[in-house]
Amino acid sequence: MPSLRFLVALAALTANASAHLSIWTPAMFGFEPNEINTSNMSQPLQDYPFSTWWWHGALDLPPAADQIFALTPNATIDIAISSNKGQTPFGSGWASANPRLAPDPWTNADNGWGNMHAPARTDVAGSALGIAYKSDAHAVTPDDFVIFSVKHDSPARQLETFAVPDLPACPDGRCMCAWFWIHKSIGGTDQMYMAPFVCDVVGATNTRSLARPAAPRKCGSGGVKGCVQGAKSPMYWKNLEGNNMWEPGHEAPTYSTEYGFEDGAQVDLWVDGHNGTTPEDVVYTTATQPSAGTTITETAAPTTVTQRARRHRVRHAHHDRAL
Repeated sequence: MPSLRFLVALAALTANASAHLSIWTPAMFGFEPNEINTSNMSQPLQDYPFSTWWWHGALDLPPAADQIFALTPNATIDIAISSNKGQTPFGSGWASANPRLAPDPWTNADNGWGNMHAPARTDVAGSALGIAYKSDAHAVTPDDFVIFSVKHDSPARQLETFAVPDLPACPDGRCMCAWFWIHKSIGGTDQMYMAPFVCDVVGATNTRSLARPAAPRKCGSGGVKGCVQGAKSPMYWKNLEGNNMWEPGHEAPTYSTEYGFEDGAQVDLWVDGHNGTTPEDVVYTTATQPSAGTTITETAAPTTVTQRARRHRVRHAHHDRAL
């Protein structure tokens, strides 16, 4: 049953229901270059079919061909965050006097630029950046994204800084990236956010390909033997299909140490995602989910993982039986 604090927070946020958040860059899908006042990409994703929530429904709204967001290995990048593009330099300018600072005193929604869904300063949940090593957005599946950077104290300011690990070069000078966010349930209606953009790793010297990601799991929860270590996929949650997270309502998963995400550049991207205690418990996401009763056997050398899945659902590995 929802806590009293949750219900009070939800009531307080109702008036700001239209004020959510997205990153903003000319390299993103759905940027609408001729529209200054737009908030389409900041709308939350929940209770949608896959075709609606995937790519935030903007797969056919790509950026201009010359708009590519540069990622420099072992460096940092700055990304604008706001409810409306008009509150950024791509519109009418920053709404914050200093976009690098969080509101002080803390103002969750009444800050002029968006709703962080964090009633208290300590409720900021964390957001993340993922990368898919494919140059064609239409070829990207949920399995392809690997989370490469996490900021625990985000979103909390209009100009967020993310650390970039030693990523390898992109094919044909283009990768697909995306910003992901799930706020804590205390912050209002359970939902997820995804804002995709075209990116490129500039000046890469590392030639090692990223490993195969696994769906994150909550660390130390009942029946779970440990965090997923190594490469991790984004958390797809709270939609009608395509999910890889199964937390119930009011128990939102977050990009935090609670789900195995360290703050900053993720440095374990070259190890296949696996359970920290038993590698056989690895949970792989699936782009096309099987019909009821289907048994899938996938080989991830040296371990063979069997998943029993129902339509629109891939169970956690601790519910499965390794063959």
